[in-house]
Amino acid sequence: MESIANAGTWDSLNPKLLDDTLQALSLLGYTQMTPVQASTIPLFLNSKDVIVEAVTGSGKTLAFLIPIIEMIKRRERNLGKNKIGAIIISPTRELAKQIHDVCIQLLEAMGNLKEVKEDKEDEDQDENEEEEVDDEKMDEDKILISTQLFIGGNSVQEDIQKFQKYGGNIVIGTPGRLEDLLKRHVIFNTGDLEALILDEADRLLDMGFEKSLRNIILNLPKQRRTGLFSATMSDALTDLIKAGLRNPVRVMVKVEDISTKDIQRTPQSLDICYLICENNEKIAQFCHILKNEPDKKFIVYFATCSCVDYYFKALGALPLFENYSLFSLHGKMDPKRRENVYKNFISAIGSSILLCTDVAARGLDIPDVDWVIQIDPPQDPKCFAHRCGRTARLGKEGKAIVFLTPKEDTYVDFLKIRKIPMKEIDKYQDEEIQENVKRTSIINTKLINEQLLKNNSKDRELYEKSIKAFVSWVRAYNEHQVSYIFRFKNVDVALVAEAYGLLRLPRMPELKNKKIEYKGLDIDPETIKYKDKTREKQRQIRLLKEKEGKLNNKQKKGKKGGKNEAWSQKKQLKERRLERREKRERKRDAKTRNKVLAMQKEEEMRKEAEKRKRELEDEWNELREEAKLLKKKKN
Repeated sequence: MESIANAGTWDSLNPKLLDDTLQALSLLGYTQMTPVQASTIPLFLNSKDVIVEAVTGSGKTLAFLIPIIEMIKRRERNLGKNKIGAIIISPTRELAKQIHDVCIQLLEAMGNLKEVKEDKEDEDQDENEEEEVDDEKMDEDKILISTQLFIGGNSVQEDIQKFQKYGGNIVIGTPGRLEDLLKRHVIFNTGDLEALILDEADRLLDMGFEKSLRNIILNLPKQRRTGLFSATMSDALTDLIKAGLRNPVRVMVKVEDISTKDIQRTPQSLDICYLICENNEKIAQFCHILKNEPDKKFIVYFATCSCVDYYFKALGALPLFENYSLFSLHGKMDPKRRENVYKNFISAIGSSILLCTDVAARGLDIPDVDWVIQIDPPQDPKCFAHRCGRTARLGKEGKAIVFLTPKEDTYVDFLKIRKIPMKEIDKYQDEEIQENVKRTSIINTKLINEQLLKNNSKDRELYEKSIKAFVSWVRAYNEHQVSYIFRFKNVDVALVAEAYGLLRLPRMPELKNKKIEYKGLDIDPETIKYKDKTREKQRQIRLLKEKEGKLNNKQKKGKKGGKNEAWSQKKQLKERRLERREKRERKRDAKTRNKVLAMQKEEEMRKEAEKRKRELEDEWNELREEAKLLKKKKN
């Protein structure tokens, strides 16, 4: 069921869209416009700069792609191969790739896509055609538009060569790479630029791209249309708007709750809930939701990359997850691997789960996501709505839930103030342990956490990942932007440690002043082996070398080992302490002696000065007497 507000059919727009555009939209299944599309497209086609704020999943991508393609096709003179008609800037590679895919889809449906041919013979043919056909002589009935994606992952020179060979009338990319290409290389001709789009504009600034954006804008012609698109608008955008837009029209598409008539920042078709539970109960509660929602697609958010890495491996080792396709995605992954994960999750059939960080929180359009589960609330509260918005796209129904501890429940009121309505659902009760049922198939908090602990004690990779995840979680929690709600002093660290199956607590400055009672597992971590035989062999070689190194160090210090080694070490420490004490005393004595000597010298100098003064006075008196005698003789 789709409940997004329809704003009429595409043929009702004024100015009207071209016939092949209308046919393409019908072919792709876009029969009705969304409010943001109905409001934005006419303004853009009438040469207005726009600032568009609309809830996530409201169709903003088509709202700028359609007018861009229309403007390029309506030009009096067709664009040449290397002339750029539009630039679209996105904060992340994934979002840029997604926009590029939609653009290709639209151009293909319209019959206007200039394909990139890989075969050398076809390439030579294309190059010959480009030499023979001038801009003015192109067939008006078949305008071919090329699009290029520049997001890094390869060298700048490769991007230049690709642009030289195939052109790019619509260029889509990330700020850093686009800045480099547009600023340094004259081959990128922007003299005929029709439009500049800043997608997820506030995030572009949040990620530190303001300087890059300003440099890009300085290299573009002023006679262009500019659009800022985002689910939220911040005060930080004001200066950028002044620099890049001229008399912009602000478009704000609001969502109204039918029952309360309140304005909200999330789609009406999105059902957002919260569940109160302790940190060590979150995975079990997640399992209950999975059991009650079979054959669904889930996106699950964690606080850090290390948390994702740990739970991706840890959950995959639990029998409860053997019938699910698990995927992981975070910012520290190689870009190509991230792209493959994204594609595989989209194409996954049946029950599938994507574990991720906020790298997948904004803009990404993953079809048919049924549930968004936030194991950890985001550090930045602005990400909350964007996380939830990965479901309920374009009017489809979706559910989102966030797990909060009893000490974090004021976050609900905080979000309501931000016009994000939520409702509470009751905590699921643990299944009882039965003798005739396998313990590994029972959803029970205690059993699941015991299984995590047991698995960590048998696999060194899991053991190491659990520690990294725990440490990163503690540090991330301490950096919450809403720190007056998420107070680390209120966190029961033992329950968090249990959630990560820690064998023992690591030493951390953050835990120094906290009273923590955690049992863990009393085993020597050095006895835990890697399941990967190659890694374990390398570890054993490393341990042997370390042992040999310590033995050599002991032999260098002397042959007093065995039973007296500890005593001799204490004796050495005592001797060193005495030596340091004597050194300090000698230093003090030396200072005192120096002070006395200085005083003595000063006294001697004073006496010498007085003596000299007296001698000078005597000499002066003698001279005076001699003067008197000479005077008498003259008389």
